[in-house]
Amino acid sequence: MSDGLAVEQPDRAGVPALYESLLAQLARAGGVDPRRSELLDEAAEVWSRPGFDTVLSRSRLAFTPFDYQLATMQTVLRRMRGRAILADEVGLGKTIEAGLVLSELRMRGLADRALVITPAGLVGQWREELERKFVLPTTVAARGGWESGPDRPVVLASLASARRDPLKSAITDEQWDVVVVDEAHRMRTPSSASGRLARALRTRHLLLLTATPVENRLQDLYELVNLVAPGLLGTAAAFRRTHGSANTALDSLRNATELRARTREIMVRHRRGEVAVMLPQRLAETVLVTPCAAERSLYAEITSRVRDQARDASPSQRLTLRSLVRLAGSGPAAVAPTLDKVGWHDLAERARAVGRTRKTDELLTRLRSHVERGEKVLVFTASRHTLDALAAEVAEAGIPAACYHGSLSRRDKDAAVATFRDEVPVLLSTESAGEGRNLQFCHVMVNVDLPWNPMQIEQRLGRLHRVGQEHDVLLANLVSRGTIEERILHVLESKINLFELVVGELDMILGRVTDDYDFETSVFSAFVDATDDDAFASSLESIGDDMARARGEYLHNRNAVDQLVGED
Repeated sequence: MSDGLAVEQPDRAGVPALYESLLAQLARAGGVDPRRSELLDEAAEVWSRPGFDTVLSRSRLAFTPFDYQLATMQTVLRRMRGRAILADEVGLGKTIEAGLVLSELRMRGLADRALVITPAGLVGQWREELERKFVLPTTVAARGGWESGPDRPVVLASLASARRDPLKSAITDEQWDVVVVDEAHRMRTPSSASGRLARALRTRHLLLLTATPVENRLQDLYELVNLVAPGLLGTAAAFRRTHGSANTALDSLRNATELRARTREIMVRHRRGEVAVMLPQRLAETVLVTPCAAERSLYAEITSRVRDQARDASPSQRLTLRSLVRLAGSGPAAVAPTLDKVGWHDLAERARAVGRTRKTDELLTRLRSHVERGEKVLVFTASRHTLDALAAEVAEAGIPAACYHGSLSRRDKDAAVATFRDEVPVLLSTESAGEGRNLQFCHVMVNVDLPWNPMQIEQRLGRLHRVGQEHDVLLANLVSRGTIEERILHVLESKINLFELVVGELDMILGRVTDDYDFETSVFSAFVDATDDDAFASSLESIGDDMARARGEYLHNRNAVDQLVGED
C-alpha cells in the first residue's frame, strides 16, 4: 500500500467456502423483515444523535403534529427537563404538546408510571386523544385505584375524584414518573382542595396545562410557577418586594422584564397570531322554525305546568321539571316518555299524536341539499328518542345515514364513525359524539335542538371546528319559535358572540361569572321565578350582561398574560 500500512490478505483458498457459508446463512434467514430494518435504522439514528434531539416517537404517532408542537416538546424535554407550564392560547393544542412529551418519555422508558388529572368533562377526550393519536394505552381511575398491566397504561383521573379520598391517598402515595394536569389554573390556590392535591403529588416530570397561568393577581403566577420549579421566583417575600404585592394587578407590576425572563425558563406560550395555524371560519345560521298548532299548544301547556309546580318543588323535583322543559324543546318524541313518568298522561298522549315535526321537515330539506352537493352532515340532538324518530324519517326519505349514541359499544361507535367517513353522507348523533370524537372530514353540522348548557353547544361544534379542519364550518341551529331555546340562543349570540369564540374560550368566560357558575340552573331559575314572559326576558338579559362582563375580563386578562409570559 502506498501509505505504508500492512494489510493482512485473506487465504484465497478459503474464499469459495466463505461465500458458500454466507449464502447458506442468507438462505436460512428468509426474507427481510421491514419492521426489523426500520428498528435498526432508528437505533442507528439515536446512536448518532443522543439526547432529545431525535424524536423517537414520531413513527408511532397516528397523526402529523405541527412544527411548533414538536418544538415545544423538545424545549420541554431538553431545556426544561420535563417540568413545564404549557400556556398556549386556547385552540392551539396543549393536549397534543403534552401527549408528545408523554409519548417521547415512554419511548425512552422514562414514563412507565404516568398520570393525567383533568376536569371530569374532559376525561373521555383525553382518553380518545391518547389512544387514537398517540397509540398509548389508558385506564380511568375510580374508587381509590386503577388497573395496571404489562402495557403500563396511562392513568386518567378526574380532578373532582382525585382531590377526595380514597383516590387522593392512592394518587399521592404513588411515586409517578410524569404527571400532566389539565386546566391547571384550578390548582393555583394552595388552600383549596385542588391546590392541596397538587402540592402532595410526587413526580419527577410535571406538566401544567392552562391558557390562563395568571388571573388578576400576581400571586396566581407565583403559586403556579412554584409548583413546577420551587424557588425559581425566590421566596414569596422576595417576590413581593421585587414585583409587587399578592394583589398587584398585572398591568401595575414592577420589573416586568426580569419576571418575563424567569417565566420563560419553565413556560411555553404560543399565540394564534404567531404560528402558522389558521382555524377555518364558522358560518353559523339560526333557523327559526314555526311549529304547527299541535306542537305549539303542547309546548305552552308543558311550560305552564312546569312553572306552576316548580315554585314549590323540592330540589330533586325541580331537576325533573327542568328536564321536562329541555326535552320539550327537543320535540314531542323526546318529552313523551318523561311526561308519562311524572303522571302527565294527557300531555304524553298529545305528544305521541303530533307526528312529524316542522323541524324534521326543515332538516330533511337541508340534508337533501347538502347530500346533492356531496357534503357530509353531522346532525346533533340531545335526546335518544328524538334520534330514533329522526333516523326513521331520514331512512323513509331515502337518505343513507349512520347513528351514534351512548348505548353503543365502543366497537359499534367506531364502526358508526367509520361508516360515516367512508360510506354514508349523514351521521345522526346524540351528545356522546360531542365528547372526544374528531370528525374533521365533515364540515357541515345541524343542531336539531340546543342544550341549555353552552359548553355542550361548544363541544358539539368542537368535533368539526378544530385544528385540522380544511373547510369553513357550516352550522345551522334549528330553533322553534316561542321556546326557551330561542331566548337562550339570542342571549348567547348577542352578549358573548358564542359562535365566534375559539373552542375553549367559553370555559374561560363562564368561569369568570361566579365560582362554579351554572348557566343552565340560572336560566331555569329565571324562568320559574318570572311572573310572565317579559319578566323572564328581563332576567335573561341580566344573565347575558354578566356573561358580557366576564367576556370583557377574559379578553383583558388574555392581553395582560401575553405581556407577562412567553416569548418577547
